[in-house]
Amino acid sequence: MAIQVTASWDQGLAFSLQVREHKLRSDLPPDKGGADQGPTPPELLLAALAACSGMFAAMFANREGLSPEGITAVAEADAASSPMRLENFRVRVRFPHLPEDKRAKALAFMESCLVGNALKTQNQVQIELE
Repeated sequence: MAIQVTASWDQGLAFSLQVREHKLRSDLPPDKGGADQGPTPPELLLAALAACSGMFAAMFANREGLSPEGITAVAEADAASSPMRLENFRVRVRFPHLPEDKRAKALAFMESCLVGNALKTQNQVQIELE
């Protein structure tokens, strides 16, 4: 099953993003030539990783009869060059209602996050001009 997102130029360096029925915006900060009208593409990638990790923690909580209240996920990565990229992705998940004896099981479940798994593999990105 393919997942599709459409990015359409809006103005300056800003793009409108269409994700199913949802609209988002991405831009660069002024020091990079943008108008800071939305998160940058790398920030959106980290947002996807944090959201996916948090959602898997919440799914685990629901499955185990635990409260998902207070779950937060913070994603970080290092910016590298040659080639420009993000590397060394890290996610810290705060899961206040997770008993100690379920930590290993929760971590194993959260390792199923689609975004995290995509970042762990050596995917090819094919760019075509139409």
